Amino acid sequence: MPIAPKRPSADPAAVPVEPTADDADGGLRASTVADRRVMAVITAILLSITVLQRFAVPVGPLLSVSVLVTIAGIAFLLYHGDVVENAPAMRVFVVAMAACFLAAGIVLVREGVGAVTSLVYLPVIWVAFAFTLHPARQHLYPRVLARFEALMLVFAGIGIAQTLAQVAGVWGYRDYLLSWVPSSFLFLGYNTSNPIEYGASVYRANAFVFLEPSIFAQFLALALLSSLVRRASLLRAVVLGTAMICCISGTGLLYVAFGVALLALRRGGVWTARIVVAAVVGGLVALATPFGTIIASRTDEASVDNSSGSLRFVQPYEQILGTWATDPLTTLWGAGAGWADQLADQIFGATGLPINFSGIAKLVLEYGIPATVLFTVFAVLAIARRSPSPTLAWSGLFANAVLTGALLQPQVLYVLLPLCSLFIGHRFERDLDDERRASARTAAEDHAREVAEAAQVRVTVVPADPNGRGGA
Repeated sequence: MPIAPKRPSADPAAVPVEPTADDADGGLRASTVADRRVMAVITAILLSITVLQRFAVPVGPLLSVSVLVTIAGIAFLLYHGDVVENAPAMRVFVVAMAACFLAAGIVLVREGVGAVTSLVYLPVIWVAFAFTLHPARQHLYPRVLARFEALMLVFAGIGIAQTLAQVAGVWGYRDYLLSWVPSSFLFLGYNTSNPIEYGASVYRANAFVFLEPSIFAQFLALALLSSLVRRASLLRAVVLGTAMICCISGTGLLYVAFGVALLALRRGGVWTARIVVAAVVGGLVALATPFGTIIASRTDEASVDNSSGSLRFVQPYEQILGTWATDPLTTLWGAGAGWADQLADQIFGATGLPINFSGIAKLVLEYGIPATVLFTVFAVLAIARRSPSPTLAWSGLFANAVLTGALLQPQVLYVLLPLCSLFIGHRFERDLDDERRASARTAAEDHAREVAEAAQVRVTVVPADPNGRGGA
């Protein structure tokens, strides 16, 4: 009876590749075929949300290129067994989407109001967060963080060069993508190009590829927090922070402040004192420039009518309260899918004021409180619970829920996939903290032992004289 040939291993991870020394990404190169496959997909996702952030697929309502890249990448990794379902998140996701569809359906039947596109895009965009990498691939997380930081350092350099060239008068701002790429392939309607203040000839940094300077600042803020989590070099933090100043975005600064506060709670007083000193020095240096002065002048915007801060943090919630007062049942099922954008367009058309509904404000206004609670639980399970970096996860949730209207902006949301969701279950930041505490404890014990040994005094007992007299 012939013997069937041995089948090759179905898991490419079984094929080892000789590791190399540390590279620029800050860790060992991928050591297996599966590692390289995962890193290739994650790199493609990172490029789709940065280099291709402004690009759209011109089929019906514009869809971000990042959605196609991400869904195709996750499907590819699912086929190879490198990605698995995050079961708790997936279960809540299904229930939350059912609640959103039910709420939108009720409003559509009662009032004939609702944007089907917004309703369909919600699960299409967010389903990617219900998956995570196989545990065998989670050792790649430090490499992913280093790659994201390296990518953002490149864009930080471009943003700083944009600003310096304009200030020096050797270059005038120009939106090259808008000039070279057909408008049907780009997202329009964003504040992509706007001056540092009204009437100025210098424009805020956006590295050319980001939708808005404020979104650029958010990515820089996340990279800066990542470098703090990893305890990367001070120079890296300085470059990223300088680029943030060139964006003149309070959103980015709030993002960093929230993350630093979380790190302070984790690392204690000594680390916090060092960060406060560094922040004070950096702030004083920034205030010595026109950019820092402009940022400082905007610190009380939330209390000023029709200011950027008011349009983002005050007026959206006033509109929600007004909607609830008019129709209390909207607290249960909202005002209809897509209503936040329609209302914002109406207000802009009537007053010229660009009101900005945050992610949580959109959910509450469009789908009601019950669906919002379920969706929030899903987001926590998919991004923050058992996250490899609680600092990055909770900072990202805070930014997308409160600071930005990124509920249906995958090119902004998807940065949390490689930095959080895909590595759920990995203890990266916790292990770093444990190692730091263990190292500090060992150092303290060694120091105490040295002090104790140095304090010991050798006592020589002189033998007594046999005749009863004291020793000589």
